[in-house]
Amino acid sequence: MIYESNCKKIGLICTSLDNMAGGLERQIIRTCQSIESLGYTVVLFSYDNEDAQSFYPIPSTIKWEKCGCGLKPHSSASKLKRFKQLRYLRERVKKNSISHLITFHHGLFPRTFVACLFLGVKLIVSERNALSNYNYISLPKFNSGYLSLFLSHKITVQLKTYISDYPKQLRNKIVVIPNFIKDPLPEYIAPNIESKNIAMMGRLCAQKNFRPLLDQLSERENEFEGLKVYIAGEGSEREEFEDKYSKLIHNSKLVLLGNIANIDQFLMQSAIFCFPSLWEGYPNSLVEAIRLGLPILTSKRMSRLNEFVENGVNGLIVDDRDLLDSTIYLLKNPDLLRKMSFESYKKYQVLCLQAPQGKWAEVLKSRQ
Repeated sequence: MIYESNCKKIGLICTSLDNMAGGLERQIIRTCQSIESLGYTVVLFSYDNEDAQSFYPIPSTIKWEKCGCGLKPHSSASKLKRFKQLRYLRERVKKNSISHLITFHHGLFPRTFVACLFLGVKLIVSERNALSNYNYISLPKFNSGYLSLFLSHKITVQLKTYISDYPKQLRNKIVVIPNFIKDPLPEYIAPNIESKNIAMMGRLCAQKNFRPLLDQLSERENEFEGLKVYIAGEGSEREEFEDKYSKLIHNSKLVLLGNIANIDQFLMQSAIFCFPSLWEGYPNSLVEAIRLGLPILTSKRMSRLNEFVENGVNGLIVDDRDLLDSTIYLLKNPDLLRKMSFESYKKYQVLCLQAPQGKWAEVLKSRQ
């Protein structure tokens, strides 16, 4: 063992933070801050290059190690270049005397495992997605990332319902740790129910599944006067969105806001939060919406997220083909929207009773 058993230096690693404004980025910074408040020294690792800039501020007490070595995050590389990158990561882990290294999602874990081989570092995989994502991506489930989970010391998942997705041989390693979330509002303040604004939030990518509602609106844009869709987020599909939905954009039925800093202000201007994702882990944008009391419209794929959304209570859970019809139904029933709004607010109060910091403390103290 290279490190002392009482070493209190914790590393967290993700692919990239460079101008990334998603829920994962907000969450990794909150996790760093919370672990630091337990008395640990925290180092944040990423495969960014030196010119990378975090969209969200990283506290000055948390060291950010950029281990890109000239390679572009989220891209392929030759074996030689990847080896040099992992060797550099290994050197940074050793130099910082890291005792526990938390990898944000299993797809990245094989690199972490190789870089830390024989260093005696406790390796923790913090899952960021439900394994249902394999139903929607081309990568087969039994890939190197998934199989490498057997080499981890601990696995954290965000919801109890996700445990059954894993083989029985792995379940003794799994700890349920929900995401860190903001403090609740001191009192209920209704969002802009009368606005007819529909908010969606997330990267412009296939996973977030914004297209069904936009396709339906394109075909029936004049059916309900005043309805507008606002999307906060940036991504690889922006040009496709601008081309395919150019008429909606021109007619001010669709507004692509890009990355935004003030999420609360954006959400409070809306009547409904639409959440049609193909898959999620812990639904950060959904949680931020219910904190502000937004009624929720989501897909039946999210039906097991009942601690966030209950059909007919604080929102509607529908098929993709019914997204626009359900939106119009809710907008035509403002009294129902107000009731659902307050129910969302109440749900958030319950979510705030969870204690992720204590769970992380237990994992980091574990000798297994």
